[in-house]
Amino acid sequence: MIQHDPYINLLCSFTPSANGTLLYHIDWYVDNDIVIQGQTVDKDSLQDAIMSAEDMNKAGKKINSWIHCVVGIKTSVNDSPSSTKSSNSFFAGLEVLNQTLSIQRKGNSTLMIRPTIPFVSETIEVHGQQSTSPLNIQLSFPGDNGKCQQQSGGNLQKCSIELDSYTHNDRQKYEDPTNWNKVYNIEVFNTDDEGYYLPNHKLVLRLETNGASGTGAQIFANAAFHDVHINVVEDQEAWKGKRCSSYADPHQTTFDGYRYECQSTGCISGKTYIFYRNEQHLQELQVRHGSCWGRPRCVCAVAARAGQDVFTMDFCSGKQDINFPLCNENTLKVIKEHDKRYKIIFPTGTSARVSLYNFGSYFFYINLEVYPTVADVSSTSGLCGFLDGDHTNDLRHRHGTQDNVASFSYYNPPDAFSLSWQLSTGSTEDLLSNSQSVYDQLTRLSSYVQKLCTCDEGKTQCSYKQYSECKTKIRGKEYHCVLHSTSSGRKKRDVQHLTLYTANRWQSSEVVRFKRQIYSTLESYDICDEAFQQSSYYNTCLQVVPNFSNETLDNCISDIVMTGEHNLTQLHLDTALGQCQAYILLNSTLQSEHPDMTTLVINLCPNNCSNRGVCSEGNCTCDSGYGGSDCSFDVSSPPTITRLSGNGVCDQSTETCDDITLYGHYFVENMGTTCYVTRLDLQGNESDTGVSTEFYTVQLEERTLFEGYVSLQYGQENTWITTFRFNMSNDDTQFSEMYTVHVYQSKCQTFNNESGDVSFTLQSGYCYIDGQCIMDGALKSNDTCLQCKPLSDAFNWTDCTTEDTTPFTTTASSLSSIAVVQPLSSTAGVQTATSTATAQTVPPNTVQRVTERPSTENETLRMKLIGLSIGVALVSVMIIAIVGYMIKTKIYRWKSTKNASWKNLDSRSGKQDKVTNIGSVDGLFHFDSSADRHSRPPSSTSLHERVLSPTNDFTKVFAPQSHRLPSNVKPIQVRNVK
Repeated sequence: MIQHDPYINLLCSFTPSANGTLLYHIDWYVDNDIVIQGQTVDKDSLQDAIMSAEDMNKAGKKINSWIHCVVGIKTSVNDSPSSTKSSNSFFAGLEVLNQTLSIQRKGNSTLMIRPTIPFVSETIEVHGQQSTSPLNIQLSFPGDNGKCQQQSGGNLQKCSIELDSYTHNDRQKYEDPTNWNKVYNIEVFNTDDEGYYLPNHKLVLRLETNGASGTGAQIFANAAFHDVHINVVEDQEAWKGKRCSSYADPHQTTFDGYRYECQSTGCISGKTYIFYRNEQHLQELQVRHGSCWGRPRCVCAVAARAGQDVFTMDFCSGKQDINFPLCNENTLKVIKEHDKRYKIIFPTGTSARVSLYNFGSYFFYINLEVYPTVADVSSTSGLCGFLDGDHTNDLRHRHGTQDNVASFSYYNPPDAFSLSWQLSTGSTEDLLSNSQSVYDQLTRLSSYVQKLCTCDEGKTQCSYKQYSECKTKIRGKEYHCVLHSTSSGRKKRDVQHLTLYTANRWQSSEVVRFKRQIYSTLESYDICDEAFQQSSYYNTCLQVVPNFSNETLDNCISDIVMTGEHNLTQLHLDTALGQCQAYILLNSTLQSEHPDMTTLVINLCPNNCSNRGVCSEGNCTCDSGYGGSDCSFDVSSPPTITRLSGNGVCDQSTETCDDITLYGHYFVENMGTTCYVTRLDLQGNESDTGVSTEFYTVQLEERTLFEGYVSLQYGQENTWITTFRFNMSNDDTQFSEMYTVHVYQSKCQTFNNESGDVSFTLQSGYCYIDGQCIMDGALKSNDTCLQCKPLSDAFNWTDCTTEDTTPFTTTASSLSSIAVVQPLSSTAGVQTATSTATAQTVPPNTVQRVTERPSTENETLRMKLIGLSIGVALVSVMIIAIVGYMIKTKIYRWKSTKNASWKNLDSRSGKQDKVTNIGSVDGLFHFDSSADRHSRPPSSTSLHERVLSPTNDFTKVFAPQSHRLPSNVKPIQVRNVK
């Protein structure tokens, strides 16, 4: 290896006197500190008037310094100089050409950096190949990000830039300044939270180099820059205080405040509409409508899209779907604020709020609100109109024409405008079609913008999100697009449950109807006004909150006139108060001017806790028997489970398996459901074929109303298969059915299910040692004498120095281990003990796993086999004799009772017991009857009165009654096949 370590020299250049006898005295200054004093040259050695990088290193100086030299004349070396003259100061380093930047809010600007001296670093030459190390310039916004304040933030596409140096062989390139004296551009972006006002419009961008390679390059290492000051300019106001919404049946409002109706002739049931679209930023919302209370149409489904991420909530025709069908860029952020309200945040900071309600129906419907940001100004389309502060141009059709807003009224809605944003059946744009072909053609965000990085004190996080995130300000839980975000196992959400929804649960989307009461407009006003006036917060919002209006009161009046249903008042009052909350949260100035009032409104509980609980700081404490964030759910019994993710099988080769997802209804906050879990660990070695059993309890957790999960807790690590069995109860008296989860590793294990006979087979070419899949021939870590040899011993390390001298063959049963698991019964939830179950005796026709023996034992083994064969033959003869005697006795008894049987034939009822086949097609999951499929779990008493069919069909997994085990127990088999 050869090292070349160059360094920079700075020359003090001046024109010498015509008098050739004079000497020149030179002093060097760096940032006005003298570094070299008394350097002497004559007219023939002017090239020696230099200060090197080595001189600067000795003086502790770095680049980005101001350097000048002072030249004096003298006649001898020891004379003092006279007639001194100073050079101009020279900036040596990396020059920031625009020390101050101005950036539009959520905009960007370009920072320019140019080297004034070339960067040189050490060249390493190995086998004739030369290489150098670049200089990295780190960029950061110190103290700006990660703090929960409403302020402007800065982002970069990269948190560092690189300056390359030339190798020793290419050093001549430094002679041309254009090769190194060039401008480096850095794009700087502004991000902020969703608020209307920015208390801080100033940003500071800090730059610093990291280490450099070589002694001569140390003047470039760890050098600081002067801070770059950034001013955030805000000149767009059209988006502030704006909201696009669809309330109830549906009353539409555009961003610029134009209000119109979209009933059965405009918003057609089952059709998808573009509600909001920003083509520049590749984000949109789509909706579908369904019949709600008669002729009106209500939003029953919504899909949000940003790039190649899609989030859907679909309740049309009885669906119960909240899901991420597509998640490729992780740009959509979804927050479940409480059981019935979700907040969707787009990369630009634009947010949508989805509120669920099910007035008078088992179906859920949606109130939808969209709150824009400056990125939406002059960029929106769809049913939300064109955001520019002018409502007269909001009725723009998709094909470009525009309707006159003055031509329409409540009874004459702009249906042509609405229908222009309807997607045709089979459209490749329909996000609610759940079509993979639709998702495949979506454009990625990376096609128009790069990720922005939060650069703060060396901590770098990059994403497409153009807003500042502050987790402590968020109320609720984030609903992730993947169930597990760990590096060891990212799993997309299971979408198989979407095919199992409710065709047989809800037969019609129509509400059960009664004779309608007829109210006049004046009577409807009195009904709505009385309800609204009962809330002191509503009038407070009208008086204090900008942009808050009587819109929801007007909607309430219209709906009561149309439906005659006065109970709709609560729905509209909740909508109004939610709207008021949203405006307050976006307005930091309002919060600082009216802290007491705004705090009270922000901390209002959803639906006033349904008058079944106590509200405290925005959270409900529910009365006994009720749960959910608004205390509206009956939690006397556990949720109804319709399916387990993966049909109760979890693969640790592809995911962490730290929980199992349950689908059904309803998983709510404050439900108080306890899961009673029994873990069964089947041992994975030849010497121990037992089953270790351990019991624990854990709370059932909710993700959505239709999705929950149970944590899976593991014990020892060297198990062959881990099985979890659990049931649930809310009161320790009513228990759900028992559910089963198998955890295995598909890398080397194969899951088999033959009509409910569940087994796991070790794949050919693998060992299974200490709970790990080991490939054939792999050596044990740090021990070259132990090796995986499946043909010798598939479950233990084999000494690699032992030679195989005997031919060896295996069959499906020659490497099998059968263990019997006796699970807890449905009432086992009250047990707390930990126990260990022993293995059942292996059936005679099954051979245990065997390990190949040395050839010296063959003769002894042969003799034992001969003796065993003789013993088996003698036993067989005895069995045949006994069986023959029993048959003869049976025939004699039958003949003696034959006549009596015919005489008593008429006394028999002739009725046969009905036999129900409880198996399922896949053998993993089924329903015994429609009642079991849809009813709440039975009481503890009824569990003793009848045998419940298991939700997971493992009736054949356990041993028969003849083995003196419960009737629902059968061995789980562990096989190894070549």
